[in-house]
Amino acid sequence: MRIKNINIENFNPLVCVPIVDTTIEESLSTAKTLVEDGVEVIEWRLDYLKELSDIRALDNGLKDMADICNYTILIGTIRTIEEGGNCTFKEDEMKQYLIHIAKSKTCDFIDMEYYTYDEPRNLIATLKKLGARVICSHHDFDETPEDDIALTLLEEMECSECDVVKMAVMPVTTTDVTRFMDVCNAFAMETSKLTITMSMGELGRVSRFAGNVTGSAVTFGSFNTKSAPGQIDYKRLKEIIS
Repeated sequence: MRIKNINIENFNPLVCVPIVDTTIEESLSTAKTLVEDGVEVIEWRLDYLKELSDIRALDNGLKDMADICNYTILIGTIRTIEEGGNCTFKEDEMKQYLIHIAKSKTCDFIDMEYYTYDEPRNLIATLKKLGARVICSHHDFDETPEDDIALTLLEEMECSECDVVKMAVMPVTTTDVTRFMDVCNAFAMETSKLTITMSMGELGRVSRFAGNVTGSAVTFGSFNTKSAPGQIDYKRLKEIIS
């Protein structure tokens, strides 16, 4: 897939930097810094914003962010508490926000927590009709599922109309890390869709460097503040995987 003259492909990970500032003004300032530094992918974690419920401010912020990211891939994300974020919206509210973001046509991808919704494929279809590219995501902060379960979760998301399948898990042992990396490699070898996969925490840090093995098209590095356990500074991450 090629977006804004940037190639995104499995086994050749781009470094994505999440913006986790609590105000739109701070977020835009951070984005300018990252863009000037040549960051190719930015994830705006909208669930961190104090102004998220202010629709007018959100609309203006999305437009300004899109202008800043004119040549940078922009992911719009609202992450729930259950999957490691700050958002306490109920399912219907989450749907309306994602649809609103899709209608704004400001983000290159919209991240959607697949298993947060009773009928996720209907929501995906709605977002796709609005012209959005959709990342179906699942984050397990408690454990690393058994191999067959992890593969089933990945394949279920793959069978939707999404553009990208994303899964992050929490390892308890080093074996959890290596076996999940094996599952991700096998999945990425077979799927026609982009994949983003990782193990979180200190144990899982190695998986963030190994997208060329696991098949991940994107890996996440931090700027000042981590959006998930195990992230390292994006500049250091880029050095390691280059």
